[in-house]
Amino acid sequence: MHQPGKEYAMKTKHIKCILVLLLVVFVVYSWFHVRGSEIDGVQEISDSCTVTVRAYQHLEYENRTEYTLNSEQIQELKNLILDSSFTRVLASYVTFEDQNMYDILIDFNNGQDFISIHNIGSEYIAVTNQFGDKHLKINNPEWKSTLERIIS
Repeated sequence: MHQPGKEYAMKTKHIKCILVLLLVVFVVYSWFHVRGSEIDGVQEISDSCTVTVRAYQHLEYENRTEYTLNSEQIQELKNLILDSSFTRVLASYVTFEDQNMYDILIDFNNGQDFISIHNIGSEYIAVTNQFGDKHLKINNPEWKSTLERIIS
């Protein structure tokens, strides 16, 4: 015997399941995908900040070169971060091929606020006290070349 009410109920149940599944996929994607604007403090970076970039080779921190950015370079760095996206990495440690390291220190000159970003070449960043102190994979293929252009 054909029962249209049961067919409608089954279709409704399937649609609800699909919608819940799509919602779960969206939430998971949103959690793993990080926009540069989600890094606390980036929106407030201005030329009144003191921004220092330390460049060095992996395991050679004592041979670092330190750059203090001018106002134009600060704005370019801010734009680089805001225009980039990243992917959360669940592992506590990451492996990498790029041996170029950069420490980006942004001091808001108010005696308390700062952003510290450890950058592994074109592969990863880690933002101190954010994202569970886990690494974020850089999704911007121009990240390293842009950063090097900014500090040159």
